[in-house]
Amino acid sequence: MTDNLDKKPEALVIINPVSGFMNVKLMKHIIKDHFKKAGWISHIYLTEKDTEYGSLIKFFIDKGIDMVVAAGGDGTVASVAAGMVNSTVPLGIIPSGTWNAIARHLMLPFLPTRALAMMTGKHQVRYLDLMSIGDSLHAMNLGVGFSARIIKTATREKKRKLGNLAYYGSLIKQVFGIKLTRYIIEADEKRYRGKALEIMVANYGVVGLNLIESLFEVHPDDGKADVLIFKPRTILDLPAMFWQALIRRKKRGPKFQQLQASRTIKIETFPAMDIQADGEMIGKTPVTVTVLPRCVSVIVPNNN
Repeated sequence: MTDNLDKKPEALVIINPVSGFMNVKLMKHIIKDHFKKAGWISHIYLTEKDTEYGSLIKFFIDKGIDMVVAAGGDGTVASVAAGMVNSTVPLGIIPSGTWNAIARHLMLPFLPTRALAMMTGKHQVRYLDLMSIGDSLHAMNLGVGFSARIIKTATREKKRKLGNLAYYGSLIKQVFGIKLTRYIIEADEKRYRGKALEIMVANYGVVGLNLIESLFEVHPDDGKADVLIFKPRTILDLPAMFWQALIRRKKRGPKFQQLQASRTIKIETFPAMDIQADGEMIGKTPVTVTVLPRCVSVIVPNNN
């Protein structure tokens, strides 16, 4: 009993050293210093390209770790969360990526010192859904079409050099050269057909803006995934599409359609299309998404 009382809490910290504009030495110093002053033991690991976090996280969870912290962008956070499915250990997030859609949605502090103070101080825990896609797990969204084409052209080097500007050149090109693709979607065994510019399966982090996600009624802890189908034929259709989707909130129309699924979503396109998930390219269609409800606990600000 005495040993347990004397045991200091421990945190596993996973840092993506090439995320955003991070100064790795400074980040490590801030993290080590904070946990030491808070009476915690910290174990810090730097990621490498194509790092698989699952076995590392499992080792520390089995060892009795008290918290796992991800310092990086959306891809890093999503990958770490995927290694924590159905664990009682909470995930802390230090946002340091290019866009940080997850952090924006959860209204997390962007300053590392404030994010760390929240983790070891007053906070709440939210239980978030994940999506199983093939052999991997993802937290935010899956996109076929428009988003995948933009992300495919934004290399890691471009993002590190230009930040969000890395996406804009491709975005403008896509908007002025709209191409629709035939699709078949099965959402909880109901079938839908049509042509679309973008098919997005949204768990949360549609664009990382709470207002937009609230208008779409996309929630990270409702046990469901939303399928957002954007169908403008030309750039002139975009205002009408956004009016229908965001202002009138119509779930079905000629330019936009929104579906929900609590079990599985299957997407097939003709021809096969690139797929992005949580901002990373993961292959081509067809693809099957399985909803994993409320399976990861995440530390968020205390609103009381």
